[in-house]
Amino acid sequence: MIRQRLLFFVLILSMTFAIGISPVSAEASVAFQPSSNDLVTTRTVHSVARTSSVYSLPYYACALANQSVMTDTFSNLSAAVNWGKAQTNAVVVDVSTDQVVFDNMVDPYLVETLPLNGSSPLSPQAFSTYSGAVSAANQNGNAYVVNEVTGAVVWSSTNGNFIVEGGASPAPYQSLTDALNAASAIPSGSVLSMASGQTIWQAAYQVMVNGQFAQSFATEAQAQSYAEQNALSEVIDNSTGGVVWNNIPQYDVYQNGILIKQFAYESDAITYAETLTNATVEDISTQQTVYSNMPNYVVEVGTQQVQSFVDEASAIAYAQTVNGAVVIQISTNQVVWSSAGAYGVYRYLQLVRSFNTQQSAIAFAKTLDHAQVIDTQSNQVVFSNYPTNVSSPNGDTFTVQNNMLVDHWGNQNITWAPAPSFMTTSQTYVTEDYIHWYEEEPSGDVYVGSWENPYRTMNLMASSSLTASQINAFIASNAAADSVLQNTGKYFIEAEQQFGVNAQYLLAHAIIESAWGTSNFAQNRDNLFGYEAYTTNPNAAATFRSIEYDINFQAWFVRNAYLNSSGSFFNGANLDGMNVDYATDPYWSNSIARIMSEITPYAASVSNQQQLPEASTRLVFPYPPGATGLATQNITVYSAPADSSTAPSTVGNIAKGADFSVLGDTPGWDEVELSNNQTGFVDWNLVSLQNMLEVTGVTYGNTVPIMSKSSAGSQALDTVPNGVYLVMISGPTNGWDYVVDGNGKTGWITDQNVMVIH
Repeated sequence: MIRQRLLFFVLILSMTFAIGISPVSAEASVAFQPSSNDLVTTRTVHSVARTSSVYSLPYYACALANQSVMTDTFSNLSAAVNWGKAQTNAVVVDVSTDQVVFDNMVDPYLVETLPLNGSSPLSPQAFSTYSGAVSAANQNGNAYVVNEVTGAVVWSSTNGNFIVEGGASPAPYQSLTDALNAASAIPSGSVLSMASGQTIWQAAYQVMVNGQFAQSFATEAQAQSYAEQNALSEVIDNSTGGVVWNNIPQYDVYQNGILIKQFAYESDAITYAETLTNATVEDISTQQTVYSNMPNYVVEVGTQQVQSFVDEASAIAYAQTVNGAVVIQISTNQVVWSSAGAYGVYRYLQLVRSFNTQQSAIAFAKTLDHAQVIDTQSNQVVFSNYPTNVSSPNGDTFTVQNNMLVDHWGNQNITWAPAPSFMTTSQTYVTEDYIHWYEEEPSGDVYVGSWENPYRTMNLMASSSLTASQINAFIASNAAADSVLQNTGKYFIEAEQQFGVNAQYLLAHAIIESAWGTSNFAQNRDNLFGYEAYTTNPNAAATFRSIEYDINFQAWFVRNAYLNSSGSFFNGANLDGMNVDYATDPYWSNSIARIMSEITPYAASVSNQQQLPEASTRLVFPYPPGATGLATQNITVYSAPADSSTAPSTVGNIAKGADFSVLGDTPGWDEVELSNNQTGFVDWNLVSLQNMLEVTGVTYGNTVPIMSKSSAGSQALDTVPNGVYLVMISGPTNGWDYVVDGNGKTGWITDQNVMVIH
C-alpha cells in the first residue's frame, strides 16, 4: 500500500503544477506517460523541473526500495539508465519530453481496494501483467488497478477513477482529462482521486464572459490568460466573490470630444489620456469626468485670446502678469478673474470684460446682445442694449404666490416650481426664452436673473410619484370625453416600469403632441407622440396597433435613443438634452415641462426619486398564430431583450435566410420560437416578417369585418380596428385575403383595408 501511495503522490505532485495547485515543496517532481495498455488517458503534465534549476539535469530517476522512494537526476541518458539498472523497480524519465525511457518494474500492476461502507481495505497485490491484475481485481466489487510506472488508475470496478464535485451531485469519471474538463465547467468544481482520496484540483477562480459563467481555473494567472482572449470578461475570486481582473469597458477616453479608446480600469485610462492632448476620461456608469487635460480656462486681453489653461489657478497666475487680462471659463463663458478696469462689460449680469476707457468698453458691448457697461467707480450703467419691452413666446406672464412661480397663460394659472430667489411676490415677470427673466417696471422691463423650470433638467429615467388612478383623474378633468387618452393611466405606469422612463414626462409629451388625445394621428393611427411625422412630410406618421403599444414603444424609443449615454441622439438624459434633436421648436422642452408642472408642481421630492433600469422581463404583444419571419443575416437569440440593464444569456442562433416562428414583439425585439421549441428574443431589425398584414384606412371608432367567405355578403366572423396585425394564410384572391386574426378567427378580409408589412 505504501509503495503505491508514494508513486501516486509523485504523480499528484506533478499534476499540481499543470493545473494550478501549489505543491507542498519546491522539490523536483515528474509526470509519467501511461503505457499502451492503460485504459485511462492521463493529461500530459509538466513537472516543476521545467521552471527549476533541475531542468539543467534532463533525466530524472526514481526507484522503489524498502517501502521508500529513491530519486536522483542525471545530465545524460546512459548514466540515468545505468543507475536504474542497478536498482529494483526503477523508472527513468526524460524531463524535456515527459517520456519514460527505462523501467525495470517487476510487477508494475498493483490491485487495491477502496474502504467502502466502513470496511477495511485489503492488502495490495502486485502483478506482472495487466490481464492478471484485472482478473484479480474483477473478483472484488470495489477494487482498482494502478500502473506503478505511470501512477495512473488503469482499471476500476467502481463507476470511475475520479470524482467531480461542485455540481448538482458528485459525478464519477474514468479519465482524468474528462474529470478536469467537467470540473472546470463548474464555478466551484473540484476533482478527487478515488485511489488516494485526495483533492487533486480545485477551482479557485472563475471567468465570466458577457455576464455569463465561462470556465473555472485553479490559479488567477490561468483565469486571466483565458479571460484576456474574450471581450467583456472578468475574473472572480471564489473565496471572496470579488472581481480581481476584468476587461469590461468602464472608462471612455475622448480626444477633442471624440471617443477613441475604452478601458476597464481608471488608472489605465488616465495613463493613456496623459499621452494625448485635449483628452478627457469619463466614468461610463456615472458619466462623470475623472480626468481632463482639455483647456478649461482662457486668458484674454480685450477681444484677443492670449493663452489657454487646464486649471483656473494657472490661468489666473498667468493673467496677473498681463495688463488688462481676464480669465474666462470656457464651458460657461463666464469671467472668473479680471484685472482692475474702470469699466466693466456685463452680459446677463455676468462680467464679460473690463476696459480702461468707457469708449472701448461701449464699443465691445455693442458687439453683444443683452449687455451693459458699468462704471466701476460710481456703479452707474453708462450703456445698455437690454430690451425694455419684453414679451414671452407664448404671451404668458408670471408671478410668485406662496413662494411658487405661477404661469398665467390665457385663463390658465399653472404653478410651476419654487420661485428663484431674485423674484418677489409684489412683481410681475416676463421672459424671452423661459431662461432669462425680466421684472415689469413703469419705466420698462428690467433684467433680474436666469432660471428655468427644473423639470427641464430633471433626469427622465427617474421614477414618477404618480399612480394610474391619478393620471386617469387628471386626464378626465382636462381632456375631451372622446380623447384616446381617457383611462390610459395604467399604460403610462406600465411603460415606466418596463423601460425606466418617467411616466409624468410620457403623459406630458403625449398631451403636447396629440392635442390632449384628439389629433388625427392619435384618433386614427394610435400615434400619440407624432412618431415619424416629419416636418417635411407629416403624413408619414406611423400607425400603431394600440394606444398601449404606442406608449410602450415611445418609452423604449426615448430610453434607448435619447436617454442612454450610448443612444444615437443622447445630449443629456433630460428635456433640454432631448430638445437638441427631437424637436425643431426651441421651446419644446419648456412646453413639456409646463404640462409636467400642471400635472404636479415641481418639488424637491421629485428630484430625489430613484433612477429606474430597463426591465429584463418585458410585456410581449402577441402576433396572430402562424406568423413567420426570415433572418436577413445571422441572428443571435437571447433569453431576454439585450437592451435591458441585465445582460441576457444566449439561447441559440438563426442562420441567415432561415425561416422561423415569430410569437410576438416587445418594442425593439421579436419573440421567436426555435426548432427545439425554445423561445427567445431577436433584434427586430434583423427579421423580415413573411406573412403579416396590417389593417389600414379604418377611421377612429370603426372596424372592418373578417368574413366567412370572400364576399361582402357572407357572415362576419370577427371585426378588427385600424393598425392591428393579421397573419395571411393565402391571397390575394379576387380582392380578398385569407387571414387569421389575434383572436384566432380565420376568414377573409378585403385587401383594400390591409397592407403587407415586413
